[in-house]
Amino acid sequence: MPNYKRSAVTAKEGVNFVRSVVEACSCLFIKIEQENDIGIDALIEFMENERPLNKQIAVQIKSGASYYTPESGDCAFPIGSHREYWAQHPLPVFGLIYVPSLGRAHWVNLKRYLKENPCASTVRFAATDANRFDRATFTALFMRAVLGQTPVLGLEEALRLARSNKADEIFLGLLVLFRRYPNNLSGWGELVRTFSERPISQIPPVLIYWLAHIPWHGDIWGGGEPIAPATRDHVREIFSQFTANHVIKLLAFIDPEAQIGRGTLGQSVEAIISSLPRAVPMLRQIVGSVQVDMQLREYAALILAMNEGTGALPALVALESEGSWYAGEIAKHIKEYGDVDPYA
Repeated sequence: MPNYKRSAVTAKEGVNFVRSVVEACSCLFIKIEQENDIGIDALIEFMENERPLNKQIAVQIKSGASYYTPESGDCAFPIGSHREYWAQHPLPVFGLIYVPSLGRAHWVNLKRYLKENPCASTVRFAATDANRFDRATFTALFMRAVLGQTPVLGLEEALRLARSNKADEIFLGLLVLFRRYPNNLSGWGELVRTFSERPISQIPPVLIYWLAHIPWHGDIWGGGEPIAPATRDHVREIFSQFTANHVIKLLAFIDPEAQIGRGTLGQSVEAIISSLPRAVPMLRQIVGSVQVDMQLREYAALILAMNEGTGALPALVALESEGSWYAGEIAKHIKEYGDVDPYA
């Protein structure tokens, strides 16, 4: 008698789970039959209020314990011969791993993964609350992520995720706090605490751009609920407690290639630092400290020159004497024009 392999049953469990979630959330699940499966198991079409959103994605579904490692909390499956097919597919392509023991699936954006990991032979990603796929998260998280919209989370849940030790949960929590709760003081407290207390490796760089919404600068795009004056005053008071070490940490986010210019992360760093009540003395301290990396001292020198003009010349000359051609160029510019403005 022919055998019906357990692996086929497990694979169907995954497809059926994904179908049940999609259809329970009033969206369309379009299965691709096995004989036509060349790396895509189904299409999902998103609906809202019984109306199509004109957005489809392709999904590859894996199911079973072999694709999930409980000890590390990682999901993984081989790329095999699908790399080019996924990368060049006309639709966004997502991988979904259903873990029967957990009763849920976890997702990964396959096109993005392949772009970021061009040499990988295996798709490997952490299974977290940020990429959980089930009925509770499909509309609030997964669909929002696919559509490029802000996920829907309650304040307490966003705070919990922001305090996680998992990178994508941290990012999701902070994103929701900033986008959905722009006038909640506990949310801003968490945003600032993340910057102040976490190591740089655990801080998403975009957090600096979000923090720069308090002092503001000319290249911030405003949208959604505006930040109220009382909220700005509250967060400015928190910023006022920043020390030179906070300033050094901010300077470390400046991209050496992009430097400080319009539309760069350096512009947000400069906006925050220049807004601090003790910015000038702290910048002078950093510029003159041989314990600080020379590149960070040079960034500090530029921001000092932007704030002080000719008053920054002694610090620039001293830094130039230590071998900084950068400080010498800033000093030359100030002597000729009286100030320096990298945004001009």
